[in-house]
Amino acid sequence: MKHTLLVLMTAALAAQLPAQTCVDSTLIDPTVMCPALWAPVCGCDGETYSNDCWATYYGGVTSWVDGECTGTAADCVDLGGIDFGACDMAMGVVMYNGSCTYLSGCGWLVDEVDYSVYSFASMEDCQASCPETAECIDPSLADPLIDCNVFEPAPVCGCDSVSHFNDCVATYVDFVSTFEPGACLGDCYDEARVQPEMGCPENEDPVCGCDSITYSNPCHAWYYGGLAQWTPGPCEINRVVERTALRLRIAPNPATNLLSVSGWNAAIPVRLQVIALDGQLAMQRVVQAADARIDVEELARGMYILQAQQNGFPAVHQLFILE
Repeated sequence: MKHTLLVLMTAALAAQLPAQTCVDSTLIDPTVMCPALWAPVCGCDGETYSNDCWATYYGGVTSWVDGECTGTAADCVDLGGIDFGACDMAMGVVMYNGSCTYLSGCGWLVDEVDYSVYSFASMEDCQASCPETAECIDPSLADPLIDCNVFEPAPVCGCDSVSHFNDCVATYVDFVSTFEPGACLGDCYDEARVQPEMGCPENEDPVCGCDSITYSNPCHAWYYGGLAQWTPGPCEINRVVERTALRLRIAPNPATNLLSVSGWNAAIPVRLQVIALDGQLAMQRVVQAADARIDVEELARGMYILQAQQNGFPAVHQLFILE
């Protein structure tokens, strides 16, 4: 019975752990002054950035290759964060959550973006084009006889730039071939880790989370707080953190002329800024309404960072402008 329970809970954990992270929002910091240097890199999100600094602090991408993106499967864009629907239609081979995978779904068109350009002709082509990523995730590590402890987190940072629950889960559930002790740099909170239904033990082993909140034990910090980092013992001063960070909604994106932006408390003014990839402020507005209609027709074609701040909570979102 114990074996069966742990297998089921391990399976549940595998289904709900964060996917391989290509874009890590905690890395995005438009206040960082990146050099105006054209040394293009192609991010794992399929976007070309002027240099690796722009890729990190304005795109939040965790990996890239030198040179401009080609817009083809050779860019090794990871589609793990794309919802292709719950259909059983076989679509092709893609990079998905850090490994070459046979993908099924309802179709390539999602939110008006055609992802078919990132499909490989075969598994061999995918593994040959994306050797570093393909080597990181090794499905052959699967072992159904291994019962990982899913109540005692000891985070490790995998070669896929994701914080995994512990070394056992990283290896036998997520199939990560290499990892380092400790959570990945910059990874504190992730909503995808919040799983109160996991039923953590109630033993008192307090830890101070990276959000300055005291949790009863590490299991509570991971599943109830969504954290990947903490220190032993209670926090000296608990800080009440309200999880009301902005959830920006932008449509259409890409845009050509008129942009609709929402996702904040209409009772409090919000400051919106559109920042070009060279760090220049392209547009700024202060809004006190449920949404904002922004004319972007004068903006040049390319990628921008839309930054919003309200009541001390920041949020950033990629914005693409078409001619």
